[in-house]
Amino acid sequence: MTFSPIPSALVEAVRHQDAVLFAGAGLSFGVLGVSGGTLRDAIGAKIVNDYPSYDLSTRAFEDVCDEYVAINDRTGLVDQLAAAIPTNVAPSDAHLAAVKAFGYIVTTNWDLLFEDAAKQIGQRYHIISAEADAPAFHIDQHNLLKIHGSVDHPLSLIATTDDYEGYADTHAGILNCVSELLSGRTVLFVGYNLRDEHIRRLLSAIRRKRGSWARKAYAVGFYDEVRTKLLASRDIEAITATADDFLPELARKALT
Repeated sequence: MTFSPIPSALVEAVRHQDAVLFAGAGLSFGVLGVSGGTLRDAIGAKIVNDYPSYDLSTRAFEDVCDEYVAINDRTGLVDQLAAAIPTNVAPSDAHLAAVKAFGYIVTTNWDLLFEDAAKQIGQRYHIISAEADAPAFHIDQHNLLKIHGSVDHPLSLIATTDDYEGYADTHAGILNCVSELLSGRTVLFVGYNLRDEHIRRLLSAIRRKRGSWARKAYAVGFYDEVRTKLLASRDIEAITATADDFLPELARKALT
């Protein structure tokens, strides 16, 4: 597939391990076939069992999670969510390219695809998926920061309004790790529409703490002209491509 030229500055940053991959749900959906809507429906169906008049169609994913906890408990919610994420699916070529090329990966995804890709190529990553892991973070190692938790540790999953709104207090250590990674490094966003409220708040908090990134960031996706201009106003250059096409080509260029 034809896509925008890969900026040479991005290639150089990846080549010298001076770049951070910030990966969202769009990177995993094609492999897992699970979306926020899928999870919403699965949790909503549990509520309907007890409350047949419950109108799932009017609720967002976060709403359903909040309401499930209100009538059950948070442990039950995260166990249900974890059970809905496949853990026996092979990573994509994009995941393999990512772990080959990037020493630093930050993701909001709960799945184990990056871990499985790293195992497949023999690359070791230090995994931070809960606040208790943050003290072990060190910049001189390969780091995978799963900032919304991990399916193999269900209690770490970030899903409810309370989880999101309290994140800066409950996950201050992880935010410090992300801030250190993003400060002064080239950032590549893949699999995001960059409109997610929590991600905007998270990045805004990091900007306030560290100041504006000195380097331009990049976002892979399909953005219209207006969205591209908005990203540019935030010093993010849009690259027209799919992750499945872009990441393997970026890895090929950076590693040769």
